[in-house]
Amino acid sequence: MAQSQTSFSERTNTLFFMAKDLSQEFGAHIAVVAFSPTGEPKAYGTPTTDSILRTYLPEILSSLSLACSETAGEVATRVDGMKWEAEEIIFLAKVKRAYLGSSDERRKTEFVGGGCGSSRTDELPVFLRALEVLRTDIQCHLDATESFQKEKMQP
Repeated sequence: MAQSQTSFSERTNTLFFMAKDLSQEFGAHIAVVAFSPTGEPKAYGTPTTDSILRTYLPEILSSLSLACSETAGEVATRVDGMKWEAEEIIFLAKVKRAYLGSSDERRKTEFVGGGCGSSRTDELPVFLRALEVLRTDIQCHLDATESFQKEKMQP
């Protein structure tokens, strides 16, 4: 199954490249939707699959809302943001659990008379990961802003 999935992905990428080439070279409006053996949809559309369908099949798509007018880049940015938020929530929950666990342990140690600073070094990996998440979040925001600016600049 893994080999067929790899082969499918490679061929899908080739198909999308050919569609992009046709669109760029001849100005053709192209929409391609492929479903992988695992049922995962992959789509390519220039300008977008939704706009092509609205142009050529208006009676079928007349009931679509205005939300469908998003560009592929806007959708990708929105989905990436959702994925990032989900990952961030999961990570923050883990950090909170680790912090609460270390707080309980610290209180026990301090009550018994142990050292006060030794448990702080145990938290360094958690803080390091939090900084990495923050850096990634800032980079994603910068990338999204740059992508949006590039789309605005194109005629």
